[in-house]
Amino acid sequence: MASLKDDQKPLEDVARESLGTFAAIADAARNHLASATKASLSVPIADNTWTSPEPDRNRRRIDQENADGYRLLSLEPAIARVAVVDEEGSKTTYYICRAAPVSVADKRIKLASYRSPVGRLAALPVGADHTLRRDGHTISVEVLEYARFQPKFADGEWDARNSIVEGDAYGPLTIESLRRLLERGEPDIDATLLDNLLGEESEAANVREGLRRSVITKMDLRDQPILDQYQDDIFRLPLNSRLLILGAPGTGKTTTLIRRLGQKLDIAFLDEDEQRAIGAGSRDGQTNHARDWVMFTPTELLKLYVKEAFNREGIPAPDDRISTWADFRDDLARNEFSILRSASNSSSYVLKEAARTLKAESENDAIGWFSDFDQWQKAAYWDEMRASARSLSEHAAPDVARVGARLLATIGTDEAEAPHIFLSLLPIADEIRAMVETRKDATDAKIRGALNLQVNKDRRFLDDFGSFVEGLSDLIDEADDQDSEDEDDAGPPRVGRAAALNHYMRVVRSQARARARKRTVAKASRTGRIIEWLGDRTLPDPDLQAIGESLLIQSALRWFVNPVRRYVDGVPQRYRRFRRARQAEALWYRPEGFSPTDIHPLEVDIILLAMMRGTDDLVRRARRLVDTENPARSILERLNHLYRTQVLVDEATDFSPIQLSCMATLARPGTRSFFACGDFNQRVTSWGTRSVEQMRWVIPDIETRSISVAYRQSRRLHELARQLVRLAGNGAAEVVLPDYAENEGVPPVLALNMNDTSKTAAWLAQRVLEIENFVGELPSIAVLVNSEADVRAVADALGDALVAHNIRVIPCPDGQVRGRENAVRVFNVQHIKGLEFEAVFFVGVDTLAENQPDLFDKYLYVGATRAATYLGMTCEHSLPARMVTLREQFEEAWR
Repeated sequence: MASLKDDQKPLEDVARESLGTFAAIADAARNHLASATKASLSVPIADNTWTSPEPDRNRRRIDQENADGYRLLSLEPAIARVAVVDEEGSKTTYYICRAAPVSVADKRIKLASYRSPVGRLAALPVGADHTLRRDGHTISVEVLEYARFQPKFADGEWDARNSIVEGDAYGPLTIESLRRLLERGEPDIDATLLDNLLGEESEAANVREGLRRSVITKMDLRDQPILDQYQDDIFRLPLNSRLLILGAPGTGKTTTLIRRLGQKLDIAFLDEDEQRAIGAGSRDGQTNHARDWVMFTPTELLKLYVKEAFNREGIPAPDDRISTWADFRDDLARNEFSILRSASNSSSYVLKEAARTLKAESENDAIGWFSDFDQWQKAAYWDEMRASARSLSEHAAPDVARVGARLLATIGTDEAEAPHIFLSLLPIADEIRAMVETRKDATDAKIRGALNLQVNKDRRFLDDFGSFVEGLSDLIDEADDQDSEDEDDAGPPRVGRAAALNHYMRVVRSQARARARKRTVAKASRTGRIIEWLGDRTLPDPDLQAIGESLLIQSALRWFVNPVRRYVDGVPQRYRRFRRARQAEALWYRPEGFSPTDIHPLEVDIILLAMMRGTDDLVRRARRLVDTENPARSILERLNHLYRTQVLVDEATDFSPIQLSCMATLARPGTRSFFACGDFNQRVTSWGTRSVEQMRWVIPDIETRSISVAYRQSRRLHELARQLVRLAGNGAAEVVLPDYAENEGVPPVLALNMNDTSKTAAWLAQRVLEIENFVGELPSIAVLVNSEADVRAVADALGDALVAHNIRVIPCPDGQVRGRENAVRVFNVQHIKGLEFEAVFFVGVDTLAENQPDLFDKYLYVGATRAATYLGMTCEHSLPARMVTLREQFEEAWR
């Protein structure tokens, strides 16, 4: 390779050609944008827009996407240049763009999207071979030169900053400015020696050997338009791939995930089978595919920065497509599956983040906990179904006994064949429904008659009764859960006389069933309290007995009117009984300290997974239940409209195997596309996924790929991170820094005995000023503290210490970001997963070790690896014992 002192003509040729190409592409993009805007304005709105607005909306969406692509190209014409030679010695130069390409007047310019097969060239090193399709033929090419650009238009001219170039005769080199490279020329004959010397120094600074890392000046996910060859290979995998990307901090896992989604949303780059799978043959199919994805992040802050990265790629990312699992789960549990109490359902569960329901073993062995519940609840379902069929077969009424015998034979004993059983029950459902409705009409008439009698005696009866029932809203009927599944009052009224009527009917039914079973209703229960209040204002005992016997037959029959509804929607009620049973056995649950209505988020997860897996199994294996009109269809359609063609998960190891399995179930049958990324060493939740084995429980056929080149940290901080992993007793991943990287960095700094906030703030302020002096501006700086309570206190003290230097310090409670870019921000450490900063200060490391002994090593590793170049730590007293061996790595200051 030639050195910087050799002839720079090859570099100048590349620079001259590239800048000219930028101008040509940008001009073409602006012309296309102008034409597209004019054409869009000239197209009239269709006459039927009010009755059928979808076609017009689709056309406008496509027009907008095209316009956005042209606009992006006019601002960023190309991100790479690649010269290749084929087997016949013919040389071709391609320019690679982030957006869709446009036709350029100069036909010598070959422009391709990075998402296209040609775009793969931009990720390959010089000397690599690649196969391309050209004019219908397959050819083999070798990469001769590459350049990666950050184009910028200023003062009427194009330039590119910090371009990385390499050829077979030079590089890799970092060129600070292509424009300045071309302006260097020969010095004037009368220039002074001082001017010549300064000019040489400037020229040498403009073209430097190796890869120069840019300073992180704002809070953002690093923009990496071109992936390396390993990342590139991953993001081009087929649509139906199921993959876990593993890698240390700064290896570009999230970036690869985002590029992956961008390419797979672009129908032009899907193969024929993939296009057929998503229904791309129709305009509606193309429109739906653009919205048919979901991505999960563990924190709200990471979600915001991933959304910004999506925007750079031209991918709209509204909240219904990128979400934290907590928000998504709450919506599913409250509005879709009716697990949590709401105005539209009768559930009694109230979600409480701090509910003390679970033992530690439930978090540590979530798979065992879920498996225990799922086996229990399925066995309970089939046992109850068979018991209902058996009771019908033994009934004195011949028509009932005949139906019961038929049902017993249909159910059989093989529970694994649930889809076949439900399909086999369809032909008899209508007959059973008629039997139920006849009996229900008769029992309802008797109960309404009793209520009508009370109303005639006392016109205020319903109002008084309703007021009494409303006062019992905090009580539940655990013992009556199973019977409540038999009620057909969908969406009963919640207030007023209609609600009072509904409560009266339900209570008398419960009373009658108890009488027929020769049981009593618990006096302390909600129903028991209401029965006590009603006294003799229901029905005489003989009537209650007769109604109860009819209700028991109805209950047994109703199992088979819509068995799928009870199979899926009965899971929450069965969970309540499971929790009560295991609590008595001292398994999974604490013995006391919570209300029967309290439910922890992790409990909601296992209920959701049981419901979603049960539904998904039927959707895949019993399509007739979805494709034909039948009682089960509405239950299965609920998940059908939740399916997404692509499911992506960032920082997957922070989610439990149960949560990940819920996410994976959302992947549409037919593609089952699931892409996740993470690092087991960065798991900072006690329930997070801990191993590849646990991931294989989630998705048995999942593939794992590791990314091993880390781009974020300096060599010094990279080495510290490796030692932190070893201290935790984990194997350090095989991670390397990029070849030719110019990034030695500085040692981390440490301050001990910082047991006073003002003292800590003074030390932090000195370090911040040192960084600003080194960099020449204030880069992105984060101060990490151990709790939300410390965020404001440390921010205020540090702000006072820096006010004279006009440096603003912004507290970020709950990870909320606001204010200007050029400020120091203070976070609780739990919110900064996935982000990166030029400098990070970790306050009170020894306090963290004391407060979080189980997760200390994870938090320390995550916090330390947020920093690219500058890392500082403070301890209130001394280094934690497990860090003492690292003391020699630290200095007191960067002076």
